Amino acid sequence: MDEFSDFATLLQSNNDPTSYCQAWEECAKYYQDNNRYLYEAPTLRPEGESRGYADDATWILTSSFVIFTMQSGFGMLEAGSCSPGFEVNIMMKNIVDVVFTALTYYIVGYSISFGEHGTPFMGKGNIPADGGYMEEYSGLHYSKYVFQMSFAATSTTIVSGAVAMRLKFFVYILYSLIAVIFYSFVAHWISADGGFLKDMGAHDFAGGASVHVLGGTNALVATLFLGPRLGRFDGTKPITDFFPSSPASQCLGLLCLWWGWIGFNCGSSFGITGDRWVVAIRCAVTTINSTVGGGIVSLIYSLWRTKGKLIIPEHVINGILGSLVAITPACASVNTYEAYPIGGIGALVGLGINTFVCHLRIDDPVGAIGVHAGAGTWGLLAVGLFADSQLPGVEVMDGLFRGGGFKLLGLQVVTIVCTMAWAI
Repeated sequence: MDEFSDFATLLQSNNDPTSYCQAWEECAKYYQDNNRYLYEAPTLRPEGESRGYADDATWILTSSFVIFTMQSGFGMLEAGSCSPGFEVNIMMKNIVDVVFTALTYYIVGYSISFGEHGTPFMGKGNIPADGGYMEEYSGLHYSKYVFQMSFAATSTTIVSGAVAMRLKFFVYILYSLIAVIFYSFVAHWISADGGFLKDMGAHDFAGGASVHVLGGTNALVATLFLGPRLGRFDGTKPITDFFPSSPASQCLGLLCLWWGWIGFNCGSSFGITGDRWVVAIRCAVTTINSTVGGGIVSLIYSLWRTKGKLIIPEHVINGILGSLVAITPACASVNTYEAYPIGGIGALVGLGINTFVCHLRIDDPVGAIGVHAGAGTWGLLAVGLFADSQLPGVEVMDGLFRGGGFKLLGLQVVTIVCTMAWAI
């Protein structure tokens, strides 16, 4: 029976307004009766739960792909920050970061971080990180593995810019193989169920400790061990030899990192079902707002340093990166308007520490120490100050400014100390 044809015939044969109303009412009823199952399908179909898993896995994988674009950003930023002639070496180091980080993390790193049979210090099991034959289990397992591996690669590559022009290529490959193991322990402590820092109540939503504080502290240790580039501080070479080779490449690298950071923070919701989509959206807003605060502060800082004469791209780039690092652990647990001061202070901390590091004659061409170790430390402390337990979708204690006292702030300090001590 073609109900819509009957409705059309009724409308054409009778000009009575009442008939028109009757026809439209029956049309609406037909549409409602025959389409209600479309809306009810997710709850009626037996595979509804699996569809939720698929939605979450798709979100996680998409975020992972976005995070991997950060490798391009790091490469361009580092290549533009170094002297001419070292660009290919820098890019190749970022390539081998992915290759050898993925190898180690698959074989042993994922087990240390998120092995199912673990202790408060490390995970066990899942060696290698294979999901087996169980459909839903393997899908969830693989999506989590890919996402966490992208975090491990990011933590590892932070060091490559700090040691630019001083470390042999094959030595750096050895570092890439080993560094991911050290990362995996910290990731377990703060991110895995059963990790001792997480169980104590410390909060790090998107890798402020395991990625940035650890990576930045590793960068400090590496630069102290290697010493400065030849002629950097002893006056044997002109200072112009150490100016960035391509500010344009630096700016393009920042834009790639900026884009990737949104996937970094939002993807840490680990899905979009339930109330996790609310968390992801809030992370996007806090991330953007943080860079607004950081961008404004870095522009003012650059004008202050040059007495109002010009704006130095490095100041703006590292200021915005500092704001991104600062909001990383706090992006889900603070209100969106609180991201402005968090980002602004993060920019100031990163730029200030990098200036101090230079005065100490520690040679860090890209400013990784201030941006990652410095701003990352501030970001973890910001959780202890601004965290709001009333925000939907996140479990966290109230920070000091919310009447929660010093407990969460103290736990964040413990997290910082443990992470830095582990790196040293």
